[in-house]
Amino acid sequence: MASVVRLLSALGFVAAAALALPAQAEEFKFPGTFSANAGLVTEYRFRGLDQSNKNPAIQGGIDWSVDTGVGGTSVYLGTWGSNVDFGSTTATGASAEMDFYGGVSGSFNNIGWDVGLIYYAYPGAASSLNYDFWEASLGLSYDIMDGLSVGAKYAYSPEFFADSGAAHWIEGNVSYAVPVKVLAGITLDASIGYQKIEKNATFAQPDYVTWSVGASLGITENVSIGVHYIDTDISSGDTNATPALADGTVVASLTASF
Repeated sequence: MASVVRLLSALGFVAAAALALPAQAEEFKFPGTFSANAGLVTEYRFRGLDQSNKNPAIQGGIDWSVDTGVGGTSVYLGTWGSNVDFGSTTATGASAEMDFYGGVSGSFNNIGWDVGLIYYAYPGAASSLNYDFWEASLGLSYDIMDGLSVGAKYAYSPEFFADSGAAHWIEGNVSYAVPVKVLAGITLDASIGYQKIEKNATFAQPDYVTWSVGASLGITENVSIGVHYIDTDISSGDTNATPALADGTVVASLTASF
């Protein structure tokens, strides 16, 4: 509970900062744009795997971006956090995840691209667990027509979570904004991903496939609710953790942007 309270306080600070920074940026003519997000999910899943021990998670972050003035490109920096629970009852376990990232993005005609770096940190975890890790990523997106877009992403880590060696992540996704107007709009989306881990000690199979399908409804322009079904091809008995990390589940979410 204490970790959740600390995370709530941190997210409250993030939201307050996000609201204050644009005014300060304008007053002092600080370049770029600030934005923030906050959300509540019934379970935190990362690439198909449970990160919150089947419990709800509070999440949020703040981002800054600036137009470089060269070829429609932008530079961005950001941080994002969530409470986590890996089922550990000892002092070695982590209670939060903090991500720090940056990169360059741009678009040309209907094609968008993004090249970035992200550092995943788990405060409170013993350093011997080697939970923290880096990833480099490349993302592409294409607007097929109004409301319909597809995307692909590749990420590489030289030393993945818990010192598990080199890892590769490949993902494809599609989203469709339903043309029938309901409140602020309905968006349907689906994704499929493949995670390859050199030394995966959690599962007998080091590589797995995960997929999700769902929808979100905009209550306002800044607030939305969503529901997604998430699953993997990992068998329910192929895990050392309880409850199973990879069972299919339905995740509901409430998110807001500022």
